[in-house]
Amino acid sequence: MQNRAQSEAPEQRPVQHAESTGQPASAAQNKVVDQAIEQLAEIAALSSSVKQTYINQLNLAGKIATAEWQLTGRSLIVAAALVVCFGTGITLFWGSILLLLGYLLFQLSGSLLITASALVVLQFVLLIWCWRSLSYVLSQAGFSKTWQQLRLLFSTQHSANKQQEDQQC
Repeated sequence: MQNRAQSEAPEQRPVQHAESTGQPASAAQNKVVDQAIEQLAEIAALSSSVKQTYINQLNLAGKIATAEWQLTGRSLIVAAALVVCFGTGITLFWGSILLLLGYLLFQLSGSLLITASALVVLQFVLLIWCWRSLSYVLSQAGFSKTWQQLRLLFSTQHSANKQQEDQQC
């Protein structure tokens, strides 16, 4: 009698099948490896290009910063000169106003003492106003709130560190 499994199924040879596809598989693997190496070489070339671009941008940023620093210095010098000119102009204007008021007061009163006293009082009032304005501006320019916040930050941090040390003991 014949066995049914033998008559219906063809005989299979896995050893011969593996040998016949072994050579194309290694060729395909070599091709994939070659493609991967080419892609890695492209990535390396691109990263080198990106690195060089960043270095160039960094150099340009340094040059721009140097130029801006020089322009800022020149601008500050010009601004200081303009402030001096403005101050001189204001002083001359105030002097002219005092001369005009002095002339008018002398014409009205005919007394040099009254005219000089009035001009001194007027100058004194202007100096008091300038002093108060200066003290107000300087009080606003301080860093009292910043220092207060920094002290609070450090004291809070110091207190937290103390609490942590106490808990560890």
